[in-house]
Amino acid sequence: MLKYSHKLIGTITFFAILWSSQVYSFDKRPENFTIVPADMWAYWLLLLVPAGLALNPIKFDRDIRNGLWIVVGVLFILLIGLRYNVGGDFDNYLSYYEHALAEITIGGFTGETGINWTLSYGNAPGYMVLNALIWQLGIWGLHGIYVVNTFCATIFVIGLVKFCRKQPLPWIALAVSVPYMVCGVSMGYTRQAVALGFLMWGLSLLRKGNELKYIALIFAGSLFHLSVIITLPLVLCVRETIPKSLYLMTGLALVYALYMLSSIDLESTEPGSVKNMAIVFQYTATRFSPGGPIRTYMNVLPVLLSLLVWKRIEMISPDYKVIQWMAIATLLSLPALLYSYTMTDRLGIYLMPIQLALWPRFIAVQKTRLLSTLWASGTLGFYGLVLYVFFHYANHSHFWLPYLMYPFTSEPIYPHPFAM
Repeated sequence: MLKYSHKLIGTITFFAILWSSQVYSFDKRPENFTIVPADMWAYWLLLLVPAGLALNPIKFDRDIRNGLWIVVGVLFILLIGLRYNVGGDFDNYLSYYEHALAEITIGGFTGETGINWTLSYGNAPGYMVLNALIWQLGIWGLHGIYVVNTFCATIFVIGLVKFCRKQPLPWIALAVSVPYMVCGVSMGYTRQAVALGFLMWGLSLLRKGNELKYIALIFAGSLFHLSVIITLPLVLCVRETIPKSLYLMTGLALVYALYMLSSIDLESTEPGSVKNMAIVFQYTATRFSPGGPIRTYMNVLPVLLSLLVWKRIEMISPDYKVIQWMAIATLLSLPALLYSYTMTDRLGIYLMPIQLALWPRFIAVQKTRLLSTLWASGTLGFYGLVLYVFFHYANHSHFWLPYLMYPFTSEPIYPHPFAM
């Protein structure tokens, strides 16, 4: 793989030059929008805590390390789960919660109240069951959205922590996750964040003999966002040899699924989960996400650098095959941008663990302690810059600012119109 690195780097550079005029275009943000340091206190706290622990020269014993991970994990859960009006879809998720239950009409007569399955839109039945359950329990009225978000945050953080602790430099991995995976995904795309949490949980277990556990976790994640099913083929990486016919069958199955979802007649009045999935697929494929290429490049960057020391990374990686195929999929996501920015960006969320896996490995295999320290400091500084740029220049960062948290905000939650 190393001998092809220069050709790959040249190809990627060509794509970067080809698309540069599209990647760095910014929309106007709301007038008079300003940011003060207090608006971002939670985001900097999430980054600086693991960054500080990563650079800490003191070696703790096992019990203290476990205690630190628990404390930091709880901090992440609380800041994600108790956020108020943070994230571009906060109002939409609040609407889902308000409409999680609906009267069931059978034969012209109004029946009992049940789960409003139509809101799952074909890909999130587990999320709707969770909302309906919390609503039926009558927990805090509309403030039950905090219970829903905290539950989802718990699944996400468990998966994140388990995956990070499998890396050579776990605190580096956790710091790398903060700018977009934690702040962007877990606080913006609640359902997909749960699916991502189950994926990382599964990846932390994925080895020979644990195939069924990985499959079960992926199916659990698919109840919150069906798109995570696309990561099921990674279970094949634990096999010593993979029949070539299996590659062909998998590729044909994916092509057929994409063709089916893109060719369904959306004007038909016949209901069905497949049609709902097609609506989601085509809606996503036709959206424009100007930040999509930038986030794709962030996945690609550690892959390109790691190609220079790939043999050394292979030597310290028991899960080498999984990393290898995720790296290949990451490189393939660049030409996929030609099809759809938004779809590539959304599916690229499941490739983000490659950043958490490769940056620590790239740092760990440096030949000297000085080089490792320089690369560790540079990586943390780079992701600090990413966090700053995202909140100060991204198109929709005003949906995340200022950071407000229950119960420290005095704003109550009011009913919202159903927007989706």
